[in-house]
Amino acid sequence: MDNERGWGFMRLDSPLVQFMEVVADLVILNFWTLLLSLPVVTAGAAFTAEHYLLLKIARGEQCYITSAFFKSFRENFKQATIIWAGMVLLFGAMFVDWRILRMQGDQFPGFVIILLYAAAIVAYLIALYVFPVLSRYRNTVGGTLKTAFSMATFGLLTLRTIAQGVLFLLPIPFVLIGGYPVVPIFLAFCFTGPGFFRAKLYSGLFKKYEGDE
Repeated sequence: MDNERGWGFMRLDSPLVQFMEVVADLVILNFWTLLLSLPVVTAGAAFTAEHYLLLKIARGEQCYITSAFFKSFRENFKQATIIWAGMVLLFGAMFVDWRILRMQGDQFPGFVIILLYAAAIVAYLIALYVFPVLSRYRNTVGGTLKTAFSMATFGLLTLRTIAQGVLFLLPIPFVLIGGYPVVPIFLAFCFTGPGFFRAKLYSGLFKKYEGDE
């Protein structure tokens, strides 16, 4: 039996081999996510397919990365693209508002500025969950956004959501601080590195919504 499965740390069920398998899966998944995000218009479907597989990897489920990625990509393309287009327009408008505030902030009442920043935070939190939710549940666009909002504010902003917000932005300082030497690592794990740990965080929350806990 041992001859078939290997010896010591190279056994197929050893922690080292399992770790290497996860790393390989994340690199392959990151490649497809990055490639299908480059056309921009397909990015929403790529992120949805990414999270479909990240949850499986985080839960230790068997999966075939490439075939499963494109299956999810095709099935969720329409809704993911609609949601992605809306997010791009929304965050684009918020960026313009932010620039206006930077230039003419003194001309706006304080409560208007607070509302704008509050809206940006809520939109960001929803964006953290919307593609994982879309990858997991069949629903309307409105229903997906509602579920994402519910998860994002579950328990009035738990550490789970705050940690996800930090993890999502982590590749930016990683590259800025590390410079050119870390670019290969960035290209290999820019989406799936933080995404894997995010999936670990939202996996338990999904189980609560599914009634498994």
